[in-house]
Amino acid sequence: MEQLFSCRNCVHNSSQSLNIGQGSGFCLLHDSMLLEPDKTTCKYLHRKDLPWFVVNEGVSEHAAEFASLAGIALLYERKPVSQIRYSEKFVWEHGDFDPLTHALAQYSKSEPSWVFIQAMSGGVDGRRTLSHASLVRRFMNRCGTWKSSYRLLLAVLQEIDQEPIFGERDLHLHKGEAYEDIVSEALWDVFFCRIGSVQEYGFHAGIEDLMWATDSLNGALLDFDWAILKSALEEKRVQWTQLIITHAESENVFFPDSAGPQSDPHL
Repeated sequence: MEQLFSCRNCVHNSSQSLNIGQGSGFCLLHDSMLLEPDKTTCKYLHRKDLPWFVVNEGVSEHAAEFASLAGIALLYERKPVSQIRYSEKFVWEHGDFDPLTHALAQYSKSEPSWVFIQAMSGGVDGRRTLSHASLVRRFMNRCGTWKSSYRLLLAVLQEIDQEPIFGERDLHLHKGEAYEDIVSEALWDVFFCRIGSVQEYGFHAGIEDLMWATDSLNGALLDFDWAILKSALEEKRVQWTQLIITHAESENVFFPDSAGPQSDPHL
């Protein structure tokens, strides 16, 4: 249970989850490498596995426990952890270089911020899709308005029914667990991060059908059977996409005066 409150399960550490990503992580919030992401956390935790408004009570209690610690802290000992700025030289010297983590650490600060997020979309690479959904959720939470997020969420939606693919080195193998089992767990890590982005967008935009999106899957989640869920998601993807577009049009924010993002005043 404690692991759910570790850096591995936080959107600020975008490229890792409980079952995805080896080696060090990188915290976008604290601009720091995470040498042991299983064992660290902070009071600003934003869980990947569920939308924040569903777990707000537990996360608030967690924040209170770590309130006296300004930055990253040890999850179990509740002691501060020093910030470690990302260094390409350091990770090569320590055999810890990872292309995706490198991209997040070096280029996620690009301005405007949506450029990097949009560049991460597309494809079925499991770690990349996890990172993309995490970045979108992080953006929505920080910008405070759905009006600057609808196009980002639409991109997540177009991939929500695609099965992510993982290489063996993409996975965080647990002692005694079979590779095949971890692949299955990793798939669900990606799904819940993706659907969490839909639900959090629904919260910000005030669209209840999206806030409680999992309730409309007609029990497809009950048995954790991807084939059944995929079929339900294929139908919902179309419905949810149209719902977002129709809502944005009704609020006069759907690509206002332009077909390109640079003219959108909300970005």
